[in-house]
Amino acid sequence: MDTNSKGVTLIVAMHELSLTQNILDVALLSAGKKRLVRVNLLIGQFSDEREEAIRFYWDDLAKDTPACTAELTFQWVKAEMKCLDCGTIFYPAEETALCPVCQSYHLKLLSGDDVRLDSIDVE
Repeated sequence: MDTNSKGVTLIVAMHELSLTQNILDVALLSAGKKRLVRVNLLIGQFSDEREEAIRFYWDDLAKDTPACTAELTFQWVKAEMKCLDCGTIFYPAEETALCPVCQSYHLKLLSGDDVRLDSIDVE
């Protein structure tokens, strides 16, 4: 297995390419025949996706579509975690969080590691 940094970068970029294609497909389907003006995305606090890579692929993929001039906006959202020991649900400030009630490390990430299409504006 090749572990050089070029191979790792390529894998990440390919994931963001398919993610961006999926976002574009859903946005275009939702817009019908209308022109997309703005596409609003939510990015979770612990998401591995990079905003600049999504923008780069969007510009290329949206060419010659009703989304070609659409503004792509990003809103970062906090992660939500649940303590599996005491059941507390909380929003951690960082990845290495402890339960604020019982100080347990036994946590489950409920949300905040994804990218979601929040809404679209059309005309």
